[in-house]
Amino acid sequence: MSGWEIFWDVVPYVTLAVVAVGTWWRYRYDKVGWTTRSSQLYESRLLRIASPMFHFGMLVVFIGHVIGLFIPESWMDLVMSDHVYLLQAVILGGIAGIAALVGIALLIYRRRVTGPVFMATTVNDKTMYVVLVAAM
Repeated sequence: MSGWEIFWDVVPYVTLAVVAVGTWWRYRYDKVGWTTRSSQLYESRLLRIASPMFHFGMLVVFIGHVIGLFIPESWMDLVMSDHVYLLQAVILGGIAGIAALVGIALLIYRRRVTGPVFMATTVNDKTMYVVLVAAM
């Protein structure tokens, strides 16, 4: 077994454990901190466009990965050919990926350019954007 195989066998479980323990820890010790500081009062025009675009894109990307990982290949063969499957995955995945990237770019732009929103930005907000972009 190679190092990459071990890496890909172990990392998903470590990630799930970190999410579970982190969620429990935050709930246990920071119940009041579970809210987000809304910046919608400062500027909502860009937020009204960028937020749904980002969330739609990420949701479609996530659902596409769930379908690709959990629906058996034999079931997909009954519904569509490999070519159609690849074509729809590239087209829908491309549209969703572009929507997510444009959405996050607009959200970051809004946070940097709009004065009151920029003033309300915390280190946690900046870290969250870095993590989101890295995950994408």
